[in-house]
Amino acid sequence: MSQTTRKFVTAAAIGAIALLLWWWAGRRGEESAGPAEAAGASGGPAIDVGPLVDEARLARLDPRLAERAAISGRVHEADGRGIAGATVCAGSSAPGLGSAERAARTCTTSAADGFYRIEGLLPVPQFVHASAPGHVPGQHRAGPGRRARTLVTLRAGQVTTGIDVVLASGGVELKGVVRDLSGGELEGALVSSGFAYARSGADGTFTLWVAPGETYLDARADGYAKGWMMGVAPGMTFEIALTPESVLVGRVVRAEDGAPVAGASVYAEKHLESSSQAVTDANGNFRIEGLKPGAYRLEAFHDEAYGTGPESAVLGLGETSEPIVIKAHPAFLVEGTVTIAGGGSCEQGWVRLSDKAVGTRGGQVDADGLVRIRGVLPGTYEPQVECDTYVAEASYEPVAVVDAPIRGLRWQVQPGQAIRGRVVLSGGTAARGLHVGAEPQVDPSTPRARTTRAWSEPTADDGRFELLGLLPGRYRVSASSGEQPRLDPPVDVELPEGQDLEDILVTLPATGELRGTVKDSEGLPVQGVEVTLRGGQEWLPTTRTLDDGSFRLPHVPAGEYRVQAVSAWTPLQAPGTTDDDVQGKAVTIATGEVREVQLVVESQHGRIVGRVVDSAGGPLSDAFVEATRESDSAAAGAGDALRDSRWTFGGAETRKLTDQDGRFELTRLGDGNYTLVAQRRGGGEGSVEHVKTGSEVEIRIADAGSISGTVRIQGGGTPQEFEVTLNDPSTGWRSGDKFFRTGGVFRFPEVPRGNYSVIVEAAEGAVSTKTSVSEGGRAEVQVELLPLLTVRGRVVDALSGEPVPGMEVRIRARGQVQMFTLYDQTPKGQTSDEQGRFEVEKVAAGAAQAVVLPKDWVDNGYGWSTIALDVPSTGATAVELPPLKIAKKRRNENEAPGDLGLRVRPPAPETEPGEAKLIVAAVRPGGPAMRAGLQVGDEIVSIDGQDVTGANGYLFHDLSAVPAGTTLKVGLGRGATIEVVADAMK
Repeated sequence: MSQTTRKFVTAAAIGAIALLLWWWAGRRGEESAGPAEAAGASGGPAIDVGPLVDEARLARLDPRLAERAAISGRVHEADGRGIAGATVCAGSSAPGLGSAERAARTCTTSAADGFYRIEGLLPVPQFVHASAPGHVPGQHRAGPGRRARTLVTLRAGQVTTGIDVVLASGGVELKGVVRDLSGGELEGALVSSGFAYARSGADGTFTLWVAPGETYLDARADGYAKGWMMGVAPGMTFEIALTPESVLVGRVVRAEDGAPVAGASVYAEKHLESSSQAVTDANGNFRIEGLKPGAYRLEAFHDEAYGTGPESAVLGLGETSEPIVIKAHPAFLVEGTVTIAGGGSCEQGWVRLSDKAVGTRGGQVDADGLVRIRGVLPGTYEPQVECDTYVAEASYEPVAVVDAPIRGLRWQVQPGQAIRGRVVLSGGTAARGLHVGAEPQVDPSTPRARTTRAWSEPTADDGRFELLGLLPGRYRVSASSGEQPRLDPPVDVELPEGQDLEDILVTLPATGELRGTVKDSEGLPVQGVEVTLRGGQEWLPTTRTLDDGSFRLPHVPAGEYRVQAVSAWTPLQAPGTTDDDVQGKAVTIATGEVREVQLVVESQHGRIVGRVVDSAGGPLSDAFVEATRESDSAAAGAGDALRDSRWTFGGAETRKLTDQDGRFELTRLGDGNYTLVAQRRGGGEGSVEHVKTGSEVEIRIADAGSISGTVRIQGGGTPQEFEVTLNDPSTGWRSGDKFFRTGGVFRFPEVPRGNYSVIVEAAEGAVSTKTSVSEGGRAEVQVELLPLLTVRGRVVDALSGEPVPGMEVRIRARGQVQMFTLYDQTPKGQTSDEQGRFEVEKVAAGAAQAVVLPKDWVDNGYGWSTIALDVPSTGATAVELPPLKIAKKRRNENEAPGDLGLRVRPPAPETEPGEAKLIVAAVRPGGPAMRAGLQVGDEIVSIDGQDVTGANGYLFHDLSAVPAGTTLKVGLGRGATIEVVADAMK
């Protein structure tokens, strides 16, 4: 290590030299940099690097110091006719750019002949987008088909010409307004929808031209965090309310002597959300802007260093943190190239390196296939490679990092095979603008075999699609649209080895059309709510209401449905009803028929006013207040709305800032009760439940407490790196952080009062404990890591007891959130084999939960199950678990479940699994359950003979989700067994 340390000392001492390579920095793991705006910070003493800096070389290698580049080309129709007045924008997501640089767009307007020129661009790979009145937005594409290259590599001081963008006709106008939470209009906000960009005017309004139908829109403005909303164009006015930004500032220094580390990528991650990134300047300073309130964990990655923040950085609304010092310790760079067999390099993808004892590091593929993975600690890593539309090898040579950087690695991917064909309507007309996917189908005889899947670009005018990067095997090919996740019927195909499939025909069924309006009890239109269908199919089209409350679903399969208006995943109530009543209206759609329906819901013009005060009763200006609707269902649990508020996203009217007197007003609320949560500038939160519309309320923000502690390894010593997760089940408040070389010490400086689970995980072991925090109080915990075990067991069918192959098993401490991505690299042993056997390494003894899901998310007839279990501590290094029971889906694919006419009250979050009970909270009058004799207060103890009490309660959902007409034998705690025949979906 002595030679490596000397290298590190030299690099950090001259500060600015490290900036040479910052723009090659890889993104961390599979995490994508968040959209919040961030940039390098200034300030602090300048460093005199003397003659060691070659300024000419610095200008060539650092794009921010190099001469700017330019792009020119034309925006035109497919026949070559120029499009005047198009908005053309260039941007980049090159590895190493800060979040602000990734979010930035440099735009211009095309001339009469469609010509454009964009200057002042960083000399890094750029993409070019364009939009124009009457056209669907598009991007520059070099080459035909799915593998057309979309990035343009720029050279310093040069103009890259011929970068054309072809636009198709059919675009529609989208209008909206950007405001802040106080209601004021925001000028100059950057608004985007796909490839379309615009700036808001002086009155906050903007106009975009987009493809018709449902669309996602986001907005960014200086001094604010990003805002977004979903809606439909044309006919709907989009209103986006932006939250004043919070800012993290600090410095990255060398742990040994405090010298600044320049060119480090600093990530700020809010628990369970994407991260935002900045790059340190020559003085090691960073500034991460555009953040929302909350607790953030900080990590710094450099070619020769890695470090974490000393504790969670807690930001209040609009707050800028005190300077945070991140101490960086020696680490290494791993650099390689992802190449394509037969020639060429990968344009879009990533490489992840995983070591079971050390952790994971990753990097984004640059346009030329280069990957730079920074801050890698010593260890032996297994590479995982992903390149869009190509197939990675089954495995790659391990990468052993010892005491020096590694360069020149090569990871090759294969072109794979293809499925091509057309999507047509029932009459043979080509279906344009649909996405087609190929989902692998499970082979029970080879449950651990690799699988691939693919998605197409939108189908062309002739309905053609192309699916690339597939391995041989069985696939289900289906089409989808923005309004419907899958359009039946799919086509099952067999892709033989070494041969592409051509001319696959996906024929969509004939449909009818549904039109209607949603108005409230006062006769006023209800805008922007989702309109959904319930019926015999699970995947059905959806849309949103326009400004006048109208909606249109042009392609509805023939059948009987119930149409509902939905907000925040809950159907809006008709006047005089509750959440336990069936909402919406029944409709029957015939092929070729146009049906109309009018939905009337409760008033949406309720109002709540109030005041936010501190712990001493003083008013708090600029506090953030948000309202979450409380369910009035008999099955609703205490505190559900408070917990839901951590996950839901209200509109502009359900979130507001207080004025100088601490007052706020929330409007356009549906009638009912709400939970209000307030957060203050500077940190802290308060909440009030059961606030009825029309009320006036005071919200007191309590003083925050703290949790700190020490982690020890059994037998002596402290872990080099560990993670701590805090969770209060009753309120849903959750936070987590990673700690590196702190001597086992951790601290969470601002924690609301509550009762917390504290989960600690490290390579050397794991443990969980509990603690309580009073208002303004401090909690101290000391834990000793329990040795990690190898856990073995079997996955079996709950009813038959037969083994279930092809199920992936993940086990973590109970209360820890399981994070999944489609491309997670899971050890083969964690997938159940032909006998249902699995093996999971590095599991801590104690209360745990197993998540069992189909490998690679392949539909094999089983869903996801979360199973509470206890891992025994026997003194051995491996333990055998009782069989994990999972329930097979009892419905055909895309078949909706029937209606049982009952609701079960979920157990309180803090209930131990073995003590949980399924208590019937509501029985619908005249429904199947009532006809069978079920009563409110009954305990359900079995379904078709399978025990669903206590820790087996997770089986209830899958066992009871049956098609209409199915008879269920329901065992009750009072000793009776009743037969419930499921009705068609209500």
